[in-house]
Amino acid sequence: MTKTNGANPLPSSLFSLGEGGGAGAVAQAFPGATPDEIFAAIGAWMVQQKQGTHDENVAAEADRLRVREDAKLLLAAEQSADGTPRVPLKERLLSVAGLSTLGAVEPLIRGVIYRDTLAQLSGAPGSYKSFITCGMAGALTTGMSNWEGHRIPRRAKVVYVAAEGASGLRARFIAWCELAGVDPIELEDWLYVLPCPIQLGNLVDVTEAVDLVKEIEADLLILDTRARCTIGLEENSATEQGRAIHAAETIQAAAGCTVLSVHHSSRAGTAGRGSNSWDGAVWSDLRLEGSELIAKIHVEKHKDVPAGMDYHFKLIEHVVSSANMPEASEDQRHTLVVVGNDGMSAGGVGTNLLAVEKNAARIVDIMRTNSTADGLSGATLRDLSVEDGIKRTPYHNALKLLQERGTLRNIGSAKRTHFVLAPVDLNGGDDN
Repeated sequence: MTKTNGANPLPSSLFSLGEGGGAGAVAQAFPGATPDEIFAAIGAWMVQQKQGTHDENVAAEADRLRVREDAKLLLAAEQSADGTPRVPLKERLLSVAGLSTLGAVEPLIRGVIYRDTLAQLSGAPGSYKSFITCGMAGALTTGMSNWEGHRIPRRAKVVYVAAEGASGLRARFIAWCELAGVDPIELEDWLYVLPCPIQLGNLVDVTEAVDLVKEIEADLLILDTRARCTIGLEENSATEQGRAIHAAETIQAAAGCTVLSVHHSSRAGTAGRGSNSWDGAVWSDLRLEGSELIAKIHVEKHKDVPAGMDYHFKLIEHVVSSANMPEASEDQRHTLVVVGNDGMSAGGVGTNLLAVEKNAARIVDIMRTNSTADGLSGATLRDLSVEDGIKRTPYHNALKLLQERGTLRNIGSAKRTHFVLAPVDLNGGDDN
């Protein structure tokens, strides 16, 4: 007869040693064994006893950690995204008049992306998606008044999630600064790069992302790309992508932070690849086409502001100065920068005279509406034109046309321009 300890049986007579069995009990337990063999057997049994205790402790600790994680999930379900106690649905009801307390949506970049919303930018591989988002981030974080003619009401903090790699981003951001005439130091404490994905299907990642955007008070979180941030979630499944959307909305709600998802388009067009759940969920749906250094954003959807327009861009090759990247070779400093291209034809090869004429007419209207008897300074006219939606290059093309025709006269200097309207119409005919 044997007593057992887990999977390691020993003769029952051995246990009688602790019950006064003495040497006789040992002999009965190990008949014919030498003392060394007896001690070896007992030692092996004790090691197995210790291992059994260790395994039990590991299992108990794993159970404790699982209980802790389940408790976190339960607590999260009972709380809102910002950690405050859940408010019952009945108490959230609003009357029509009460809707005014929600406030109107505010632009991050007017006509492009808006504060405290979910947005997506989709396009084929190689269509310059990352160059577009780098330009947006640069303009927002350096306090520019506009991004390629699109007004920026106030400076914003940006977290750029470089899920596909961050190695080329430094050159892109510094190149943008050099072309914009901005010191790259202006990016510090406003633009942050996370060189790894935030997995929207992972509770720990989402919880840390919520803490991150709250702590630095981020205004915009760029996920580049969505595919790399949804690993393990079936791209064509509305249910699984719904989980990712909910996670993005949780991050958004935590700090009123816009979440811009950069995604590859399907082979059939510019719509995002996979489930169309994102198309319905986002506030802004931007579709990008780009090749041969020409790009176009089509605004497929804004929920509560005008949509359906196209924004045209071109990409300029630029080599970052060695002073700003002393450790890098010329090849490493060579990159592209996105600039506005509304003054170009659809093929990107010549000036679109009709667009110039339209912008010239808008500038004349701005002068008639806003100028005093002394006219307007060049800086004021430029800012008013940009605020009206005329981008930088189209503005200068139209201004040049108006001066050539004599419609606008510069009564200032070449460096400090000051314009007045002359009695000449856009067709060059005298009013007299």
